[in-house]
Amino acid sequence: MGNKNSHSKQEQLVIKNIQEFNQIESEKERHEKLLEYYFSNDTDSIDRFHVFHFLKQHIFQSNFSSPIEDKLIKGEYKVLDIGCGPGTWLLDLSSKYDNSNFVGIDIEPIFPQEIKPNNVEFIKASISNGLSYRDNEFDFTHIELLRLFYTVDQWDFILTELIRVTKPGGYIEVSGRRKENVVRAPIFCNIMDTRNVHRIEENFVIGPNGGKIGMIAQDLALGYLKSEPLVKTLSEEMGVSKEEYKNMIEKDLIEEFKQSCSESIYVRIWSQKLS
Repeated sequence: MGNKNSHSKQEQLVIKNIQEFNQIESEKERHEKLLEYYFSNDTDSIDRFHVFHFLKQHIFQSNFSSPIEDKLIKGEYKVLDIGCGPGTWLLDLSSKYDNSNFVGIDIEPIFPQEIKPNNVEFIKASISNGLSYRDNEFDFTHIELLRLFYTVDQWDFILTELIRVTKPGGYIEVSGRRKENVVRAPIFCNIMDTRNVHRIEENFVIGPNGGKIGMIAQDLALGYLKSEPLVKTLSEEMGVSKEEYKNMIEKDLIEEFKQSCSESIYVRIWSQKLS
């Protein structure tokens, strides 16, 4: 996060480091290292997932943009969430639509494994290995915030799998932060070339110039940038000590947020499977 220029520089450094993972022969090992790189499963990281979920919910005034609420209320609607993390999105939906069923998969089992609603199931799995479900099993499939985890070819396979397991007439929704240097690929390449595609964007300013929402976003950004994986990697890439990096985040970046309007744009794209 941060302003567009500083964030772009930081992301380029991160992507440069990520490219080293391509040398790992095992796809499972590569994916696990990426997850470890971006998200730790400590309490603070999981708390950020929870807060970010409700931030997005407030900005969009909804948990999804596909026109499925009436069907969720009616019940017997089956939803799949890929990369569900701690399960916040699914748990929120399951409490509101208790007559429908929800499945979340993630390679990192930070989701609830014992105490959870009866209409939610969590499974440790990676979509990069393909989904174990039969064709046309789910009414709604959802994937979010996984843009950097996979190559373009992998996204082609992943989106093909989402289409395969979605019922005709069902919906597929892909969400994530918009990057200025990404237009349609990799995450949206298949969906954007199909018929009946819809897109919505919402933006917010990070920091005090964005009001209460901006301050929440700032706290999330600072917590993420101060997480141990990023402190180690970005300080090394930038050629500064960990203390210098932390000082830059805790002082300089906060001051930058005060003096600028660092806009973050979040995108949802959804499409109906026609056949």
